[in-house]
Amino acid sequence: MRRNKRPRKSARLRFARADVRLRDATILAAVLRRFSGIARLYLIWVAIYYVTFAFPATLMNFYLEALGFDRAFIGLFHSASQFGGLILALPALLCFERIGRRAALVFGAAFASLARLLTVLVTAPEIILAAEALSGFGTVIFSLASVSLLADASAEDHRAALFGFSDFTRTAAVLLGSVSAGSLPTLIAPLLQVGSESAEAYRAALVAAFVVRALAVAPLALIARRRPARGEPTAALPEVRPLRYLDPRTLLRQRPQVYALAAPFMLLMSAEALVFTFFNLLMRDRFGASDAQIGLVIGVNALIGSLAALSAPRIADRMGYRPAVVWGLFATAAGLAAFAFSPNLPLGALSVFLQVAALQISRVLYRVYVVNVSLRDEYFIVSVVMAVAANIGPAVAPPVSGLIQSGFGYAPLFAAAIAMTLIAALAFDLIARRISRRPQGSRPAFAHAPSPAQRPFPRIPPE
Repeated sequence: MRRNKRPRKSARLRFARADVRLRDATILAAVLRRFSGIARLYLIWVAIYYVTFAFPATLMNFYLEALGFDRAFIGLFHSASQFGGLILALPALLCFERIGRRAALVFGAAFASLARLLTVLVTAPEIILAAEALSGFGTVIFSLASVSLLADASAEDHRAALFGFSDFTRTAAVLLGSVSAGSLPTLIAPLLQVGSESAEAYRAALVAAFVVRALAVAPLALIARRRPARGEPTAALPEVRPLRYLDPRTLLRQRPQVYALAAPFMLLMSAEALVFTFFNLLMRDRFGASDAQIGLVIGVNALIGSLAALSAPRIADRMGYRPAVVWGLFATAAGLAAFAFSPNLPLGALSVFLQVAALQISRVLYRVYVVNVSLRDEYFIVSVVMAVAANIGPAVAPPVSGLIQSGFGYAPLFAAAIAMTLIAALAFDLIARRISRRPQGSRPAFAHAPSPAQRPFPRIPPE
């Protein structure tokens, strides 16, 4: 009787790979089941929003340039929403207090989307800037309602996984949106009997994106309908009262780390805004890339960022949060330097891919670290301070970048961005070391890498 032959090596390898894929899928399914209902609905909104977000990110600069506006105006446009939000912050706070957090979540998102729709329905520069600035009113209201949403909707034992999966969803959606945005004007142009790089083709694509974005408030409305449940702190969003933070005494009573950790993040986001606000124009100017090529690069960039976001919890598990953030920022600076000296499109794209992977990991772990070293009643103010820090760069850097480009080109921007990233890494390292040296009673226990019981990915029992 013939004995059964052993499987060939190639077959065994296929079985092993299939087993690994099944194992990873089981882990991911277990993680997703642990997310709260609010978190899952928010992830749906993130997916829709960032598909539409990719359209203006890819096409808006081209659209404004096709209308005849210069780089200084384009830079001013990109900062208009932030300055509008700053000017209208007090009315936005009063509106938020009156309607409550749940209604503000829906109203703010809808208002900001409809205001941005107006920016591509008119051509007068004053109205374009005014509409973009007015969108800042809705953005502030929505930000106040959602700023600590992921923290409020999660527990420590899976927070890193939720933040990482949120960033994966965001960047995967940007991939889909960027590739679509790079090709859509070419498809629309024959229907409108205009050129593929005309303002009319860009406008049609942008209008469609903003309309879909306005309709994406549906999952936010479902979040707003959820009510608190006894024994389930993540079943509904807790109400917040932001007006009390206008009292200087309330702000001064916060722990110093609430503000200290925001400073390096502000530098990091400012460095990114200096260069990457104009990324599509930079790719066209330096490498002669077409719209489709730029959309593809932005899309692949998003894919790499999404995979990096998923890997962030495991990196923190192995290295610890502080070392992972610091080394990630060093790698980000190295990627910026490589991009600055890239002689052609393939090398430039490769440099950006490496840079975005390192930056994405650092940003995910930075935000999780900040929440994890904060007390639960600090989540809102910590998230607000971090959001303000994140928006200072996009408010100030684009007009400064546009003016510098007009007179000196891109070289000073790369030098400044690299220096600011390195300073951010060193500053975060110093602050995190000071926090880790404090007595355990003055901070949450989960201030470093998670313990085995708190790891962001559940372990599969041994077979």
